[in-house]
Amino acid sequence: MDPTCAPVTAQLPVYDRLWFFEIIVGILVLIAVNYVFKKLVKHVRHRSLSLYADWKEKIDYICYLPFQILLWILGATLVIEVLGRRLGFSFFETYIDAFRSSGFVICLAWMLLRWKRVAQKEFMNKDKHAMRVDAGFVHVIGKIIAIIIVVISMMIILRVWGLDIAPLIAFGGIGAAAVGFAGKDVLANFFGGLMLHINRPFMIGDFVYLPQQHVEGHVEEIGWNLTTIRDKDKRPVYLPNSTFTQALTINGARMTHRRIEERVGIRYEDFSKLPIVVEEIKKEIASHPDIDTHLPVLVVFNGFGPCTLDIYIDVYTLQTRYDKYLYVKHEVLMLVYKVLQNAGVEIPSPIVTLNGKITTLGSTS
Repeated sequence: MDPTCAPVTAQLPVYDRLWFFEIIVGILVLIAVNYVFKKLVKHVRHRSLSLYADWKEKIDYICYLPFQILLWILGATLVIEVLGRRLGFSFFETYIDAFRSSGFVICLAWMLLRWKRVAQKEFMNKDKHAMRVDAGFVHVIGKIIAIIIVVISMMIILRVWGLDIAPLIAFGGIGAAAVGFAGKDVLANFFGGLMLHINRPFMIGDFVYLPQQHVEGHVEEIGWNLTTIRDKDKRPVYLPNSTFTQALTINGARMTHRRIEERVGIRYEDFSKLPIVVEEIKKEIASHPDIDTHLPVLVVFNGFGPCTLDIYIDVYTLQTRYDKYLYVKHEVLMLVYKVLQNAGVEIPSPIVTLNGKITTLGSTS
């Protein structure tokens, strides 16, 4: 028998004759890996539920779907690679590795983005009862992390496909300079908003006062370009973020105390009762539960007025909310009046002369 007439299949390499089995074995291996990974994820999730509560509870959400997509990509590239080698398509052999590596990078970035989202949500839920969390700051940090993950992934994919990213970076630098020069106000507001989120001079819900802009109210939103403040007339005030880099900003929500400062005048005829009255007023104010006695409680005779002996009162209340502060101030003034009344001391009314007749203001006669 002439060897040249032998069947063609006998002259083919072994891998050409077993290409179908290679595909079957590869797919079976991927199915087995998927099964093992699924069991491992369930084990880690159940163990985290029994020991502690954190982002590991959502590890199936973080990893399972991206991993399944990755297995589909690996399976598809395996079939394409074997068929391309079998049919002699060099195009597939040239780009199949780059496509497979790109799929791996995309799925890994997908997992990281899902982990970031879950960790961000868990952080806010965990600390919202223990401490005051700035939701805007947390969202900004999450967006920055997401941008970093996406940019790094794109750079890796470009390198995988053999593209030189140095010219792109140089071109991007020139373009960024041009855009920055053209939109310097927008960039100033952007970086102003970034510094607000980093330094956190105030948070959403804080009451702030800007004396130079004559604006005061509660912060409603800290955006990338504008900050919204709802003033006392319930009107929204939109301020560019660059304003806060130079403007004086007073954050009333972070005060520890509020000051009660008053002056009370009594008659000159009650001068002999003045020391007793001053001590009694100081004693009554210091006994009030909302007055901080660790700070000076000043009740002193402060000077001689035109018609009165002036008593100066300067104390600090622990109530920082404005409505509660006013209520405490109301109670303090009531205590002062009660002490004066019990001591028989009067607060004189202003006196004027009309047509040669002495008249007390407020009198109906």
